[in-house]
Amino acid sequence: MAHIPDLVSYDYYPGGPEALAIGWLDASQAFATGICPRDVRDRLDELSREPVRLMRGYHYCQFCWDTAPRPTHLKPDLRLMEEPHVARGNGEIWITAPDGTNYVAPALVVHYLDEHGYLPPLAFIAAVREGSATSLSGEG
Repeated sequence: MAHIPDLVSYDYYPGGPEALAIGWLDASQAFATGICPRDVRDRLDELSREPVRLMRGYHYCQFCWDTAPRPTHLKPDLRLMEEPHVARGNGEIWITAPDGTNYVAPALVVHYLDEHGYLPPLAFIAAVREGSATSLSGEG
């Protein structure tokens, strides 16, 4: 997963509608922290249960990766290492604000809120409260 600063044009996965990136964090970059309002966190949690634009693999939380216990062995039936102690995600959450602005966040955004104190921008918080899930009809 690539780092994209908050409120910058999203270009990670081409082909979707224009959107602003939210929560595309990287361990090498500082991010805003604070307490996200509970109703916003809960709505994002609900949306993250059915992420859209799924990828073929997982992105592991970089903040947790360094502190997780290393597996002692890999299961022989796995082609890729699975790290059970690290949060992971493979999809996106899309929200359209009442003014028509689209926002896209990784499904891991709820983990970032809960475990790492990430605080999204106020415009996104308002969009989560007042907006709706973005229609991505025709998306594969």
